[in-house]
Amino acid sequence: MTTLPTEPTAASAGFAHVSVMGDEVIEALRPVPAGWVVDGTLGGGGHSERILRELPHLSVLGLDRDPAALQAASARLAPFGDRFAAEHSRFSELAQVCERRGFPFLSGVLADVGVSSHQIDTAERGFSFRQDGPLDMRMDPTRGETLEDMLSEVTVEDLANVLYEFGDIRRSIGTARMVLEAFQQGAHTTSALANRLAARLPRNRSIHPATMVFQALRIWVNAELDELQSLLDAAPPLLQPGGRMAVIAFHSGEDRLVKQSFRERAPGRYGEYVRITRKPWIPKGREQEENPRSRSARLRVLERAVPGSMGRYGGFDGDDNDEGDEG
Repeated sequence: MTTLPTEPTAASAGFAHVSVMGDEVIEALRPVPAGWVVDGTLGGGGHSERILRELPHLSVLGLDRDPAALQAASARLAPFGDRFAAEHSRFSELAQVCERRGFPFLSGVLADVGVSSHQIDTAERGFSFRQDGPLDMRMDPTRGETLEDMLSEVTVEDLANVLYEFGDIRRSIGTARMVLEAFQQGAHTTSALANRLAARLPRNRSIHPATMVFQALRIWVNAELDELQSLLDAAPPLLQPGGRMAVIAFHSGEDRLVKQSFRERAPGRYGEYVRITRKPWIPKGREQEENPRSRSARLRVLERAVPGSMGRYGGFDGDDNDEGDEG
């Protein structure tokens, strides 16, 4: 049974998202025991479809904050019958969802962290300045404050912290002042805000001057790092022995959280958990060429060891030193 929000949502027609590192996800999850995998970022259902098609010993429970994604993916995955289920949920609600579903343990957990191509390309969602839209940026448009709401209340100092932490913006105080001045002077759409920033921020040949600002604002609006930390805390204890957690991150702050969490769970060669990836897997060259948005993707995998097996190492090379890992 698919649980969707009762409020009206955007039509699912036309929902499109290119799932990254599909081959690597299948490789990571192929060895897990039979049972349920939670796809915590269901999106358009691309990863879930491949799991259901190529790994017949697994069923998928898809979670997503975006009702449009849930509707589109549920229609796409309907042919798999009761091997697929979906819920309108966020990472921090994983334990409650599993309890409600009667899942004491999971075979796997997958999370493709970040914004989807559909969200970026849909102007009215307000994620991108390349198409004019409202200052919204909510992954779940049915609840929470919009970017416009939050900019109306934030101080320069607090916004500077957001820009520094989530956008790696060094001159964050000055940039925060620019953002708030532009907003207070009437820049209440994505293009208007981006154009005001582009006129004042240093030029960069490779990216638009407002790119990192918009990234930081999106992470802030959706509390993305807090939600990711909730998933990293809740998911590993829910894995059955031999089960795996696979996380694809795009932002350096996200990947750093995953790396630190996995290393804390599996600090050595033996123990309850094993890091299958010491260094993150990255997309193959062909995928990077065909889907430029995949280039910053980093996949890390953690396994709950089978008692008495001393762990299955898979891609883990036995070296507990993370030196050289740029993630």
